[in-house]
Amino acid sequence: MAAPMLRWCCSGRRFAFARVGCGSCHRRGPPTGSTSNGKRGQSSVAQQPHITAQKPRKGEPEWAAVVGLEIHAQIASNSKLFSGSQVCFAAPPNSLVSFFDASLPGTLPVLNRRCVEAAVMTGLALDCHINRKSLFDRKHYFYADLPAGYQITQQRLPIAVNGSLAYSVYVGRKPSQMVTRTVRVKQIQLEQDSGKSLHDDLRSQTLIDLNRAGIGLLELVLEPDMSCGEEAATAVRELQLILQALGTSQANMAEGQLRVDANISVHRPGEPLGIRTEVKNLNSARFLAKAIDYEIQRQINELENGGEILNETRSFDFKLGCTVPMRDKEGKQDYRFMPEPNLPPLLLYDSGSLPSGADPQQVFEELWRNEGKTPAQIVAEKKLELLQDPEALEQLCRSTLEAHPDVVMDLKRGNPRAINKLIGLVRKATLGRADPTAIKEVLERQLSS
Repeated sequence: MAAPMLRWCCSGRRFAFARVGCGSCHRRGPPTGSTSNGKRGQSSVAQQPHITAQKPRKGEPEWAAVVGLEIHAQIASNSKLFSGSQVCFAAPPNSLVSFFDASLPGTLPVLNRRCVEAAVMTGLALDCHINRKSLFDRKHYFYADLPAGYQITQQRLPIAVNGSLAYSVYVGRKPSQMVTRTVRVKQIQLEQDSGKSLHDDLRSQTLIDLNRAGIGLLELVLEPDMSCGEEAATAVRELQLILQALGTSQANMAEGQLRVDANISVHRPGEPLGIRTEVKNLNSARFLAKAIDYEIQRQINELENGGEILNETRSFDFKLGCTVPMRDKEGKQDYRFMPEPNLPPLLLYDSGSLPSGADPQQVFEELWRNEGKTPAQIVAEKKLELLQDPEALEQLCRSTLEAHPDVVMDLKRGNPRAINKLIGLVRKATLGRADPTAIKEVLERQLSS
């Protein structure tokens, strides 16, 4: 795993009107490690807040911030998640689009094995529990760059759950004031990306590029265990290094291969969590830190001036250095999640759970029919293991030759395809448990004797 990132964190930072302290605020996941200086407020912050920090007045209440992240990482794969279309950055518009990507009627998804392996590797690196059985779902919403009108994702049962991401931050200027913190990883799920909308303001039109449609993504949901922008940015940089070290994603934020949505709320310590806002599509760790810190400050200013926080989606205007409203979320959108009918459950096994020589298909079927049983139990009960008894194979081959003299005569007359029919008959008698090469050797030896 990649070495931890070291960054100045905002422990004890005080905001104008706000008095938010990253180190002293409410945290759902307690930090691990310790610092040599027990005092708060000794840190130096790389990114200053947009409003000049002031010391809190005596007796004034402080505010606590809560930050959670949803991260979309593009999987490093030569083809898309459910089609054979090539993945290539900056290719000519709509040049890498298959019939399935364009959602033409009658096309069906075929799962990319590489994307599954990348999800499992990432889950293991983040100490997640890998679900041996995961499901695919349709998430319905209308947008011009989503041709099917739905996105294939894993809402009900994702491929990995309950992990953690550790990262190191400084809470002061001295190296001895470094502390290791942990954010919980709620889940990792596979899903397909949407296309790209290109807005032409001059002509008042929007163009659609579907090259990105269907590219495999890892969505990583981080629990709200962080409390300031710099802390969140450090966690994202650490995750970026891990993905790059594993080779599961290039995680180039400049090319849109790592995109972050931040969920932010503020509350007074000891009170229930506040109403959250979501800042979408942040493609820079620096902008992520700025957007979170600005949004924390904005929410506190709003509450202290007697206003209220709306449950809304916002975007970050990096030129102005502030967040701006996109759409409200008061009326919860109904995505009408439903099981994906064209994809069976994704079943995983390792070398320790599947005996050598067993047919994965008979087992990648019995696992689905017999929930709760291990692959080894199914192999033993259904006799799916490879036939290893040479005498039994000899007897089956001899019985097959005796029962089909017409096929034997056809072979002796010079028809080379007849041997394949005999091999198929023996394999049928063994329920697919015999090696075709071994069957052919035994048949040829018996025919020549």
